[in-house]
Amino acid sequence: MSLFLWILQIVLALMFMGIGGQRLTRSAQQLRKLPWTDGYHPAAIRALGGVELLAGLCLLLPGVLGWAPLLTPVAGVGLVVLMALAVLMHLRRGQRQAAVLPVILLVMAGIVAWGRLTQML
Repeated sequence: MSLFLWILQIVLALMFMGIGGQRLTRSAQQLRKLPWTDGYHPAAIRALGGVELLAGLCLLLPGVLGWAPLLTPVAGVGLVVLMALAVLMHLRRGQRQAAVLPVILLVMAGIVAWGRLTQML
């Protein structure tokens, strides 16, 4: 189970660090080109990118460095909430296909949160 959780953590961390990093470094004009960003201020999108980047780091660093292991399941729960909100946003906008990836990421983050929390108890 531990190897499976590590694989999920690495995949999730790379995805969220990449996506979060892009949201932090793209210009406001580039951010507006994304279809889901209508109605959101670029500062809010950048804040979201910061949260995603931080969550990605918290999925990996505690296990790699051997400190604060509680951060990993907390990051997993945070990503579950974030992805649930993303799914709701896409569904409210009628973007059913765009909601598929957040659902997959939500399930992956939930497995990591549950698995790592179970290992701690």
